[in-house]
Amino acid sequence: MIGDSVREPMGKRHALLAIAVGGLIAGALDLAQACILFGADIPLSIAGGLLGPAAFQGRAGTYVLGVFLHFFIAFSAAAIYYTASRSLGCLREHALVLVCAMELRLNW
Repeated sequence: MIGDSVREPMGKRHALLAIAVGGLIAGALDLAQACILFGADIPLSIAGGLLGPAAFQGRAGTYVLGVFLHFFIAFSAAAIYYTASRSLGCLREHALVLVCAMELRLNW
């Protein structure tokens, strides 16, 4: 019983760390790639999904909202992937290949 209570917080910290690192890396690389391919106004387009066409007249606040929403989606995707990988061993064993394939599929 004591051993289980000691391991549980460590497991939760490990999960949060994995989700945080995965979300940060995925969000940063995806946003950088989108800005390179489509221009630096991409965060305004992301904010436009929430605000509508008025987002394109926005300034720094709208830009920050777009970046925040982008990273929210990246962290959500990392959390879903982590949760699914607890049940599906192939997601843990071949994580890099599957994430790269998923990224390629989403961009085509």
